[in-house]
Amino acid sequence: MTANTYRRGFWLLLFFALAMVGATAEVTYDHAWLSIQASFANEQTETFDEMRAKAVQSHPENAVKYLEYVVDYYPSGTKQVQGSRLDHIVERARQNAIREILAYLRVKTGIDLGDDPQRWIDELKKTDK
Repeated sequence: MTANTYRRGFWLLLFFALAMVGATAEVTYDHAWLSIQASFANEQTETFDEMRAKAVQSHPENAVKYLEYVVDYYPSGTKQVQGSRLDHIVERARQNAIREILAYLRVKTGIDLGDDPQRWIDELKKTDK
């Protein structure tokens, strides 16, 4: 073998080693970022559960405050990439909490303002003053 063959082999080996380092760094970064996003999603869904639990144990004037918190808490596209799988999970949990709080408010107030949480927030805040 000639010196040129060894040099070509060395450069080829170096190129592949650097490519592997780059690929490993990218995979590590992607995994770390996904882990952070999953932690955010877990925290968000736990918050919705907590607000729902507090709402159904309180008077309607307080329950509507918990409802408002659920509606406004890090909307889609803030902590999660809008439209991502984790965003869908978080938004499904938000809608479930909203639906349960609205069901509670219907029973406790004896009125039905529909499924739009903002309408409930606006109407019940008027009567709270």
